[in-house]
Amino acid sequence: MSSCPICEQPIPGTSEHCDVCGYPTALAIEGLRAARSPPPDGAGSARDAAAAAAPPKHRPAPPPESELTATLGRGLRVRTELLRPLGRDAPDVTNEMCEAALSEASGRVTEALEILRAAQGRLERQARDAIRQRWEAAGDRRRALERTGVPIDIELPTTVPSLAETPEEIADLLRRLVEVEQRLARFESDWKGIQGLLAQIESLRTEAVDLEIPLGEIPAQIDQIRERLSAGPFRESDLDAVAQDAARTLMLLHEAIPTSLEEELGRHAARLDDLPEGAPSGAAVRKLHEEATHHLTRGRLVEATQSVRDLRRALLELENPPAPGTAAPPRPAAGPPAEGMLETLLRKARSLAGRVRVLPTESALALEAAAQIREATDLLRAGRLEDADRTLTELMRTLSREEAKR
Repeated sequence: MSSCPICEQPIPGTSEHCDVCGYPTALAIEGLRAARSPPPDGAGSARDAAAAAAPPKHRPAPPPESELTATLGRGLRVRTELLRPLGRDAPDVTNEMCEAALSEASGRVTEALEILRAAQGRLERQARDAIRQRWEAAGDRRRALERTGVPIDIELPTTVPSLAETPEEIADLLRRLVEVEQRLARFESDWKGIQGLLAQIESLRTEAVDLEIPLGEIPAQIDQIRERLSAGPFRESDLDAVAQDAARTLMLLHEAIPTSLEEELGRHAARLDDLPEGAPSGAAVRKLHEEATHHLTRGRLVEATQSVRDLRRALLELENPPAPGTAAPPRPAAGPPAEGMLETLLRKARSLAGRVRVLPTESALALEAAAQIREATDLLRAGRLEDADRTLTELMRTLSREEAKR
């Protein structure tokens, strides 16, 4: 068996052709001899000598601008990565870098260099502007918190830091900026939560005082919370502690008020059972009692206290009806307002104003609530206390409904 000189596959001795490429078996020996013999007249040696004598081929040296474009490109990539903490405010030069790469690949190295230099200038300029604006915004946020009564323990530079030169300085500057912004965000969130808790506390306390519901030590706890908020400066842990105390106080109110209201509604139910079935206005009074019980069962304490107030008034009128033929006494002319009722209404107005301040700015509810606060204030100045009470009560119900939805 021999091998095919063409495809080097084995050829059986009885075969006339190679099974793979079809080369004739009779020529196999000659083909192998031709493949192994040197070329005639030393052609191969001449060819090898010519190749050895030829000078080595060298790549053309790159233009000097190519090294500069590579250096600028690396610098832009490093700066872009360092500015990532700025988020959406971080300048982006990706398009310019792609355009410069295409120009350099096309042989327009000088044009690529100009593009990268322009991108470097824009990156530096926009980075400085973004950092300056973010530091200024941080200062504005701190001052806004302090205006609402929260002195906070965050130190800000007296002058806006400029963009540092070395990568380490840039990284440190942006780290400090992000840390300040994160702390401010936490202060803002905690303070908004505390304001919401205090608004609910003041609203419930006002209603409880109005109904002469005993609150025990709760008023003293509320005063302590107010005193703690008047001190400062605060750290995050300080506001956390105040928020926990406010939440506990609100929980105590939610325990004390329903207990008193349940006892009072039980007494009123016994009085209503003694009324004859056909008693005038009895159905209306029973409806008020059912409404107060329903609000109390659902945990809507503000509405429950208002319903109990209306129930008291209706029961008083039911038990002391005017004598037949007796005209209702004339409404007295507006005189000096009753000190007790005026003080109660002022507390209610302040409590509601606090609840309005935590509403989303420019929302329809916030605008309507602010208008009602102004209307109630005008009514108080005019001495129309009952009208002011109705306006504030309606606003309280509206805010309670919205808070229940959330």
